[in-house]
Amino acid sequence: MYNWLKIGAFIVTGRFLKPRLKGLLVLIAFWFLVSFLHGEYRDYVEMSGNTDYVISAALTKIGLYVLGFIVYVFTIERRILNRTQAEIKRKVEVDNPRHQDDGFDFIRQKKKLENPADKLLHKD
Repeated sequence: MYNWLKIGAFIVTGRFLKPRLKGLLVLIAFWFLVSFLHGEYRDYVEMSGNTDYVISAALTKIGLYVLGFIVYVFTIERRILNRTQAEIKRKVEVDNPRHQDDGFDFIRQKKKLENPADKLLHKD
């Protein structure tokens, strides 16, 4: 029983990560690069004793983390969302075509529909 749950969770996770994998790998690599560079700067500060820019370096690191995430969301996630919305729209159009021949096309094409009172007035 639990094996089926594990397999199902693995399949769902794979389907979720497949369109996002490259973007996530680039984001993680960017975060590792920022972390590495910040660690190098901290080592430099420890050896030199120059602590003038420690706070700005920490804020820059946090800002770069947030900036990387925002870029990821606007490039990868937005593209995935647009693609799924287009697929949903296409599926709705296939299921419900606009021009169905249901026998009432002659009424839809009229400019003005006449009610019974209009028919009595124009009967002459």
